[in-house]
Amino acid sequence: MTTDTNKIGNEPNKIRLAVLQRVCPGYRVTLFTRLTSSNEINAKLFIGESIPNSKVNNAAKLDGIRMAKLETRFVRLGKRVLPWHVGLIKQLRSFDPDVILCEGESNFLGYLQAIWYKRFIKKVGLIHWCFISLPGEPLQKPGIGLILKRYTRKFFDAFLLYSSYSKASLLKLGINENKAFVATNVGDVGHFIGLADSLTETAMEARLKLNLPEKFTVLYTGTLDRNKRPEILLELAKLCDPKSFNFVLLGGGEMLKELNSTVTKEGLFNVYLPGKVSSTLALYYKASDVLLVPGRGGIVISEGMAFSLPIITHQADGTEYDLIRNEKTGFILNSGDVDGFRQKIEWLKLNKEKSSNMGKAGRQLVQFSFTTDNMVSKIIEAAAFAKKNID
Repeated sequence: MTTDTNKIGNEPNKIRLAVLQRVCPGYRVTLFTRLTSSNEINAKLFIGESIPNSKVNNAAKLDGIRMAKLETRFVRLGKRVLPWHVGLIKQLRSFDPDVILCEGESNFLGYLQAIWYKRFIKKVGLIHWCFISLPGEPLQKPGIGLILKRYTRKFFDAFLLYSSYSKASLLKLGINENKAFVATNVGDVGHFIGLADSLTETAMEARLKLNLPEKFTVLYTGTLDRNKRPEILLELAKLCDPKSFNFVLLGGGEMLKELNSTVTKEGLFNVYLPGKVSSTLALYYKASDVLLVPGRGGIVISEGMAFSLPIITHQADGTEYDLIRNEKTGFILNSGDVDGFRQKIEWLKLNKEKSSNMGKAGRQLVQFSFTTDNMVSKIIEAAAFAKKNID
């Protein structure tokens, strides 16, 4: 059954934009609320049900978003589960979009339906919203996936990229630069800045409330998955003076039990694994001196910057190349080895004023240059281009 909220009437002077996503996660609620309520465009979100046994879930509250939530079938393809949104073509016919914005390969079956719609029902503009490639990975992996990407890419009239790194990767594939629009992938920065500003505690007081010793505190936040490399913080705990550093890993995931076991077995008593937190998340950010992103991930970079934390990373998701300016808002390491991370956190501890200035510069960057409103503007810009330049 389809749930349709905030139905939209005909507004002929506005571009009608359909946005196809697997789900609407919590960190996208503000973006889609602002996009679908914008006076500049007539936008509607089309999503399905949360994917079972995965992190791909709808937010608990989706009020305020113009959307259609569709019944979903799940198709297993090897280790991947792809959603098929039942009745999507019918819903698109009803909405009658000028442009369709498609989530990337993770919603492959969704954008196949969008291509079908364009070829056989109505000539619409198509936008592909994607990473293209991730740092450290080959631009084109041989196989059936490469063939499908090459074939389907030609149907898109514009590309909405997660970062300038993604744009550079796209251009290497020979795509016209005019078709590339960068909407740097950030979280709900305004929300996190509000949380940061609402706290009255100092960093020392925050540590006291969280029962953390008064030490330089290194934070990791996110799911504890292997591609995010949270074990780096345990390796750092072995190398760094335990009297001087706390290492805090927030989040649940496949590695939580393993990491806890290592902490106990090796006596790493300056490592803290509180699991997934919600009500105390802001307090942990406040209690910390630096955020480490040792592996994949990107949304947390903007969150950490909202709390005026310098960031250290190696190869995240590409957004680091927009958000992290070396020695100004943090560090992008040439190598992901443990010693590289150790050198930088020890440097930050010894250079407190410079560390503080990095944090302030990062906050300014996400507060004024990389915001949810900026993402909305880039989506609208890409939609206008796609409508004007339909093949």
